[in-house]
Amino acid sequence: MRPKARRSRTSYRGAVVAGAAIGMLLPIAAHCQDDAARFAALFDRPALVKTVPPKSAADPTGAIICTYYPDLMVRETGTDTPDPNTATLVALPAGTARPPCDARQRPHAITLQTEGFGLLGRKGPFLLFSATDPNGAIPFMTIDARSGRVIFTDGTAADRSFQAVTVQNGVLHLRYTRGFNASCSIMQSAATCWSKLLTEGKIPHDMGQPVPSPELCAASYAAERAPADDPSIITYDVEMTIDLAGNAQTLSRGAVGCAPVP
Repeated sequence: MRPKARRSRTSYRGAVVAGAAIGMLLPIAAHCQDDAARFAALFDRPALVKTVPPKSAADPTGAIICTYYPDLMVRETGTDTPDPNTATLVALPAGTARPPCDARQRPHAITLQTEGFGLLGRKGPFLLFSATDPNGAIPFMTIDARSGRVIFTDGTAADRSFQAVTVQNGVLHLRYTRGFNASCSIMQSAATCWSKLLTEGKIPHDMGQPVPSPELCAASYAAERAPADDPSIITYDVEMTIDLAGNAQTLSRGAVGCAPVP
């Protein structure tokens, strides 16, 4: 097996070479930490998270992250690459000691269909994973934490696009900014592109009118210096409920946004 490309591990000290630069970076770092803390608070807090570095640059397993909850462990491998391996789920019956965080295969472990995805977090009986190396919108999946079965897939507009993640009576409630990569450009021809997306089933029919204005895209296309014919990322806020059988219901949708696919 050819080893996967590893992520760069440039040290913070090596990157910051002047005291003035450190002063400029500190508020940014603090903001990122606050944002990460708010996002982590949406999910159940793990009992323990352990990271094991790869044995060598050629180690096909790569870095390992084990996330332990009272009743299960999620083990991810290849987490130091843009394309992690499939994760495994190990049930931990009451009174069972936590297994070590290593590459050993364990009896009754469930292999999850999560190659290229990383664990976002757990909420009750649900696990959420998102793509680790997306281009534009970020695919995510919801998994049954008991069986390992994928029960729902969608996409978000950007990292940490979830505003609320709750469970009520065994049903997952999500509020997030939905995003998907369109096959056409709203900026170039809004009416033609919107009609195409409706035909493809990418846009619900009750959102068919009014057709979005290209002005929704103008600022983002200008900021990215993207030509008008670049395909668009379509975004809008959504509130969803999903049960363990995979039944998903849309409760509300917000205004449409638009940006160029990178």
